[in-house]
Amino acid sequence: MRLAAREQESRTMHANFPALGKHAGDVRRLLMKHLARWDWLDVINDTLLVANEVFVNAVEHGSQRETDTVSVEVDCTADTLRVAITDSSRSLPRPRVASGFAVGGRGLALVEALSDRWGADLTQDGSGKQVWFTLSHSSTP
Repeated sequence: MRLAAREQESRTMHANFPALGKHAGDVRRLLMKHLARWDWLDVINDTLLVANEVFVNAVEHGSQRETDTVSVEVDCTADTLRVAITDSSRSLPRPRVASGFAVGGRGLALVEALSDRWGADLTQDGSGKQVWFTLSHSSTP
């Protein structure tokens, strides 16, 4: 994991993780640390749940080689949190409708339900895709 030097002075964070499911907990801990420090406690649970889903999808569906990495970027403004997770696949996510007993297929419905907005874009350099979501901060005076 490599953090950008700028994260200590602002409300942005960038880290790269090996494309392995075992790093989902590292992503959650890093997000929790930064959101708590930035006083975004009202959205921690939703952020962790949605980021976990998007990270695991990036590992399972967006990574093909053992050397692949998944990038996690966070940007906070006064009232909006944006989390973007980038992987090396150019295949955009497609929501599915899961049957009642299916083990999978509900992840993007969860992302849709918990985030204010979400989407996926191909990277400008053509190296993969970025799945992002936003949440609003309900700051209290």
